[in-house]
Amino acid sequence: MAEIGRLSGCTDLIDLDFVERQWTPERAMKLGIQLQLAGLSLSNTVSILEEWGVERSRKAIHDWVQ
Repeated sequence: MAEIGRLSGCTDLIDLDFVERQWTPERAMKLGIQLQLAGLSLSNTVSILEEWGVERSRKAIHDWVQ
């Protein structure tokens, strides 16, 4: 249940100013970052984003978090 608590936080604190090109909707990027910080695996994060219609590699999502 601790993971759910981490997912319900405010995404306004996630700064996306580092993004040079926005091929991914901002909300999807924030969700991907939030899922990673909550402890979800890269593969599971990719699967969830695919349900939103956003197809990104595990490497891309890893780079967002870094």
